[in-house]
Amino acid sequence: MYGMTIKKVKTGEENPLSDWGLALENAMPQETPEVKTYRIDVPGAHGILDLSEGLWGLRFENRKLPFVLGGLREKKRWPSVYSAFLNAYHGQQVEITLDIDPNWCYKGRFYVKGSLARTARIGKMECELDADPFKYGKQSSLEPWKWDSFSFVNGVIRNYGNIEVNGSLEFPVIGGEHNVTPAFLLLSGTVNVSFRGITHEMVNGRNTFYDFDLEPGRNLFSFTGSGRVAIDFKEVSL
Repeated sequence: MYGMTIKKVKTGEENPLSDWGLALENAMPQETPEVKTYRIDVPGAHGILDLSEGLWGLRFENRKLPFVLGGLREKKRWPSVYSAFLNAYHGQQVEITLDIDPNWCYKGRFYVKGSLARTARIGKMECELDADPFKYGKQSSLEPWKWDSFSFVNGVIRNYGNIEVNGSLEFPVIGGEHNVTPAFLLLSGTVNVSFRGITHEMVNGRNTFYDFDLEPGRNLFSFTGSGRVAIDFKEVSL
């Protein structure tokens, strides 16, 4: 049996399954998201014209992640525990973190499927998360990296929380496995940012430029002006 933590998006309340006397039967969900495809049958041409990648790369559907939760307690206590669990999570938007994959979380709407199955003192319930196609990194690029959870196989040390700009600065940002849109924070001063020939003037606070898509690998941003900036994003992965 394995553990996981459920966090309610609306309230921020976060509890491990052990608080409910429950554990996860399967180590981690196995379902993958379906690829959104766009294919055109061109009359008179061989094969199919596949435009699925388009201008922005592959896009994915949500994925259904099944979970079987179980526990051991007095048989007469199961109905009240089951009802309380339904009240807490059924239909709620949640974030789920698996104990064996603590650096990532799955986001989506949580459902309890069917009724509670009981055999003597053992109870089981089938659940499902209608999840976003990606799992999300739990650590922001603004946070200092953590020894305990850092992966020495594929982890990236980022330090994007306090970038000094004095005149002009070229700053490399390492993207994850899939594209994300970072936020640029102007902490002080007056600064412009450029990327792939496009320039934006930053305003105080948080700036999001949707034509600045952070790609896997090295992305080079140019800053001009005088002040302090930060770059905030979290990785996503299948």
